[in-house]
Order: sequence, then C-alpha cells, then structure tokens
Amino acid sequence: MSLPKDIARIQACISNSLDHDSIGNKQITGVIGDTPSTYSKSPALWNGAFRALRLGIAYLPFDVHESRLPTLARALRESDRVMGVSVTVPYKTKIMEHLDELDAKAKQIKAVNTIVRTGDGRLVGYNTDGKGLLESILRTQPGQARPFMETLSGIDVLLIGAGGAARSVAFYLAEALKKGGLIICNRTPRSAIEEDEIGRWAPKAGLILNCSTKGQGGIRKTTDGKIMILEPYSALAPANPVALEESEPEFHRNWLRASLADIEANNRASWNLALSIPRETGFCDLIYHPEETVFLRHGRLSGHRSLNGKGMLIAQAADALFDKICREHLHKAGLDNPSTYQRVLETMYQSW
Repeated sequence: MSLPKDIARIQACISNSLDHDSIGNKQITGVIGDTPSTYSKSPALWNGAFRALRLGIAYLPFDVHESRLPTLARALRESDRVMGVSVTVPYKTKIMEHLDELDAKAKQIKAVNTIVRTGDGRLVGYNTDGKGLLESILRTQPGQARPFMETLSGIDVLLIGAGGAARSVAFYLAEALKKGGLIICNRTPRSAIEEDEIGRWAPKAGLILNCSTKGQGGIRKTTDGKIMILEPYSALAPANPVALEESEPEFHRNWLRASLADIEANNRASWNLALSIPRETGFCDLIYHPEETVFLRHGRLSGHRSLNGKGMLIAQAADALFDKICREHLHKAGLDNPSTYQRVLETMYQSW
C-alpha cells in the first residue's frame, strides 16, 4: 500500500522505511537523528504512553542525513498530521536554523531537543534535556531506594562534551551547583578545556558527567559519509576511531582490526584514571544504549556510584509529551492534569 502524500514527503527525506500499517490515520510524532531507528528507545516509550492514554498518535524514528534536514523540516511543516518531533544527536544544534522560532531557554542553550508544530504549520524549538537530567539525579526513580545524589549544591562537576545535550545540561547545572564549579572538557578547546586535561580535573570532581557520544551503541556516521563505532571507548580518555566506507565488506571485523590498538590505549588510560578518582565521586552518562557504557563500567568496578541516561531520557520525554508536543491535544481531551503526567511517566518506565 502506498503512503499518503504528506507521509511520502517525509519518507523521501529519510533512509529508514516507514510502515504504513502502523501509521494508518494517526497523528504523527517522532525522533530526528542520524540513525535513531537502530538504537533509540524513544519510540517504545512514547508509543507505550499513547496506548495507555488511548490516543491515536504514532511516534516514529526518522533517520536523516544532515544534507536532508532542510527538506525534512519543510515536509514536517506541510503535514497537518505532524504534532512535533524530538531531536537527538547529532542534530540538536544543526536543526535550529531550519526552525521558525525558539523558546527563550533554547535560545540561551543554543540547542533544541523538542520541536512543536503549531496549528499554522510553524516549527518552534524547545529544550528539555537539562531539566530531565536534574530530575534523574535528584529525585528517587522507580526501582530506586534513594536518589542518585541528594544535592548538587556546592560540588564540582566535570562535564565531558560540548554538543547540544551538553549545553542544555550545563545551563541547568550552573543554576543547581550554586557555589560549586562546572568544568567543561571537549575534544576542541574552542568550546571547553582540552580533552587531554580530563586526567587533571577528574580526581577533583564530585560528579563526572559524560555528554559526549563516546561509548554509545550503534553505527555512527561521519560528515563525509563514512561510518565508525564508538561503543568500545570510554569517555575518560581520548579516542581516535577509524572511519571506513559504509560499503566495506565485513565492516565490523575490519573496523575492529583497524581500531584495536586505539581502543586498548583508551581503555587502559580510562582504567588508570578511574582508579585515581576518589570513590565518593559519581559517574553519570547521558547514554542509555548500551545500558552500561565502558565509562560507567570502569566507574562501577573501581568502586564508584554510576547512573546511565535512562532516567534522563524518560524525564525529558514525559515533559516533552505532556507539556510541549501533545499539550493542546491533551487539553482538548481533558487529560492535562497531574495524574496524566504521572501515568505517562510510569508507563514510559514500564515500556523501557
């Protein structure tokens, strides 16, 4: 069965295939990224919440190359069925130039993770990442006996990475830390201190937070169209993974052979640094796939508390659904109340 014209325009912009049977006549939400269809938990979380609330809405992954972002933004504007979308790495900053308006906080953060399509077809950008992180760190989550940390006030935080998610997190952390310090470390000193200085700052921090993509599962595409893997790497040490052509025969085996020495050097440096960091320091990663990154595993096995990105993803997703993308829809259905929000949150945890 052929796709409706508005969905066909979206399909023409992305590399994964949309299933007409699962879409039907439903309204549309989704997630924009390079390859979210291969790893993102968001479709399971959002669709679980929609089923629980008996809403005729579908949440879909949109795998899009950077060059197709303008065309995809236009296709989203033109479809009356589109309510809005989430934005994941690596497009949280790159998508901004294709939007019609930015929320005040998104302007300050200079990154977007949520886009709402208004009734007149305008695309408005928001950012709920930082709020979601604080919720996951400071509030007791389902299945936990206590919060990961009681307070952030007065501690020093080492933040690794300076992309869109890192900017949002840094903005909210700066308010929560009060008299504490925030040290941002990145590969390029334009945005932060250099990556090589992690070893200097990590032993002084009360919390180490990975906002980079080092350790993330799945295939990563480079700007020149090549692909690589970041999952074997720790965020605590430099990494220089090899990028190969997508058509490379036996890609995984050939990539591992070419990158093995670099992986070993990265892991060895990470182990040594983890052992030098005081046990009281918490290890937190925004990544949730895999559930335990190399960074978190090195932290746990060297005696540190560790927290992955599951709680943050769910908290920011619940906020984006309830207060942003589906806000008007829930209001019309008489579902814009605290009990609905709590149900969304609980259902998302159950759908994980």
